[in-house]
Amino acid sequence: HVETPEEIARAIERAEKVLGRNRVRYVHPDCGFWMLKRSIVDRKIAALAKGRDLYLGRP
Repeated sequence: HVETPEEIARAIERAEKVLGRNRVRYVHPDCGFWMLKRSIVDRKIAALAKGRDLYLGRP
């Protein structure tokens, strides 16, 4: 499953609600990419970056 940028942005918002405003400093993937095909990993990383940008309000 490759998460959508919208799913990632919502996950960041949930983390901020738990940790507190401005406490989320880094967004990075969980380990486990070694077992996935490179094409899937590339899509997951791209979605992660786009989700971060959505959360931050970047175009």
